[in-house]
Amino acid sequence: MGNFIKKLFVVLLLALVQTAVCNADSFKGKIVNAETGEILVGATIRSEINPQPGWSMQNQTETDSTGCFLLDMGWEGRVMFTFSMIGYKNSRKVDYAYGPEVKDTTDFGVIKLQPTALMLKEVEVTAKVPRITMSGDTIVFNPEAFKLKEGARLDELIKKLPGVERRDGKLYWNNKPIRMMMNGKDLFGGDQIIGQLPAEVANKLKLYDRKSELARHTGNDDGDEDQVLDIQVKPGFLDKWYGDVKAQYQTKKRYMFEGNARKLSDHDPQMLYLQANNANRYVDKTMSSTMNSNIDGDGKSQYGSYNYQHNWHTKGTSQYSNNRFDISANLGHYDGWNTIGKSTETFFPNKEHTFAVSENYHYKHNFKPHMEARLFAYTDSVNTISVTAKASYEKSRKTNEDKGASYGYEPNKFEYHSLNAALAAKPGDALYERLITRNRN
Repeated sequence: MGNFIKKLFVVLLLALVQTAVCNADSFKGKIVNAETGEILVGATIRSEINPQPGWSMQNQTETDSTGCFLLDMGWEGRVMFTFSMIGYKNSRKVDYAYGPEVKDTTDFGVIKLQPTALMLKEVEVTAKVPRITMSGDTIVFNPEAFKLKEGARLDELIKKLPGVERRDGKLYWNNKPIRMMMNGKDLFGGDQIIGQLPAEVANKLKLYDRKSELARHTGNDDGDEDQVLDIQVKPGFLDKWYGDVKAQYQTKKRYMFEGNARKLSDHDPQMLYLQANNANRYVDKTMSSTMNSNIDGDGKSQYGSYNYQHNWHTKGTSQYSNNRFDISANLGHYDGWNTIGKSTETFFPNKEHTFAVSENYHYKHNFKPHMEARLFAYTDSVNTISVTAKASYEKSRKTNEDKGASYGYEPNKFEYHSLNAALAAKPGDALYERLITRNRN
């Protein structure tokens, strides 16, 4: 017990020393594929040091998008470094850390990991195309280097990019939200269409930071930047229509139809969407957003939308200053309904018991056309004009009906009767004689 307390005290003392000191020995380097020289993003660097006999302290980090890493050491002693990545053989190095009193950086240079036999086969399939290259401050992903199934969609390719993940319906790279663009312009239709386009449309995928419109044209940095994933489309895939149709049929009371069509274009992109179902779903899809929700307990809906954008360039402005005119028109209709039933039994010793049943039925009809137009344009290299116009109409109708009844019965002689039976009971019926209340409104 005393030995355990002593060891615990040593650990706590070491932790306090590490927390209180800002300086530390640092180790950096870059990890690449030993066969192709390709940088390895997300490779693991693990360090292990023994600051006291019988104790092992470990630290870990990963390579960034450029294949580089930096690992701080707050302890003094002999350090074992292990470099690893799935599909590659581990590599190890031994060095010495001088602890918190010394602020020094040791550069391991380029560390080469040898791919396993399985990884070598994948390299042969992708013809040794590097997954990632750097062009200035821009990270360029090469789609041909990622192994995808035949017929894969663009979102499947994007999910394979190192550091990219989807949370709450949005894309993030290294925990920062991504702004989707195509050939330097905002992606018409937003993130929603990347799951509908074939992956083969992408020639390159560029990741970079983009300053705000104000900062780019005034030269004054306002600190507002977007992290952009820019899809560079192959020329042969532009100015063409892409689409898909889905249909499901179970019974007359359960069917679904959905059709999507979109035209990829630098100048005149378009979107068309149609749907009809009686599976209790209402879908609202425009050029900037998508809403998909339940109607009620049950329901049916029909919806259609058309979206168009025209892009042009003002002479003398930045190459990324795109004038645009958007128009969106949609027409939606739904009917929703639900029935909620409730039953309650009340009883006291040696007294007549009561049983109450109730039911609420409600129905809603909604019809809502909507139109929106937006204009954003540069009048010269600095000044802009922005106009938004909206027009909408909504017509709805609601129905609500409550029904209920209660009846008594002697203890130990309970008989269940439905609400419809209680409402239909007539004078002379045994149930009618036991009714306490009934209503319909």
